[in-house]
Amino acid sequence: MRGFNTFETRWGVGAAVFSEKGLAGIVLPHESKLELEQEIARRFGKQTYNKNLGKPLCSSLARYFLGDVVRFNIQVDYGNATDFEILIYSNLRAIPYGETLSYKKLAELSGRPRAARAVGNALAKNPLPIVVPCHRVIRSDGSIGGWSGKREWKEKLLKIEGVAPTALGGRPSVVNFQR
Repeated sequence: MRGFNTFETRWGVGAAVFSEKGLAGIVLPHESKLELEQEIARRFGKQTYNKNLGKPLCSSLARYFLGDVVRFNIQVDYGNATDFEILIYSNLRAIPYGETLSYKKLAELSGRPRAARAVGNALAKNPLPIVVPCHRVIRSDGSIGGWSGKREWKEKLLKIEGVAPTALGGRPSVVNFQR
């Protein structure tokens, strides 16, 4: 079913947007519902609000923003993503809550060790922040790196998870996992 549902946070109202194939997008919180709906329309076209659509996911997202450890197990729709981007997103979903990985290491895990920049480009297109946790990817030196959304969101999400990259005055928790 196509449409969107919302979740409340202390920073405002966010949304989960669905296509016929699954979760198609996460819109980070906005201060007003009007701003949120404008962002949804800009990114996904006209969508209909449905308070029952993805209700468990929206509840989990609200809990995430309260600091609860949440694992998202939901069917996603990556839209027009390339095979490489889908591989990157799949690897991202394996990074545990509260841990980070460098762009370089993510490129290595994706079979393209010299493609850190391509990894960054894929992350910039990620339509599913939090569920596909691109905020958990930082620079090799432990600094926060960039983010396609507002950089302040990357900092907020990492702080929610208890991670403090060097740019935030701490030492990063870098995971060393193998797929």
